[in-house]
Amino acid sequence: MAKKELAIHETLEIHEILTVKQACLVKAYALSPLVKDENLKKLIEQDVKDCEQAIEELQKLLK
Repeated sequence: MAKKELAIHETLEIHEILTVKQACLVKAYALSPLVKDENLKKLIEQDVKDCEQAIEELQKLLK
């Protein structure tokens, strides 16, 4: 399958989403040690995993 080039606006939109995902990941890492509730801690850990996966997929799109 041939690789299709992204249009400029698509590349910019992916960068914008990537920036938001990275900011969410940093915030989750920063707040994680402060959380006392186990249910909330599990949610944050799952969010970290989801964000990391999303970031990897977005980075692959940009390559």
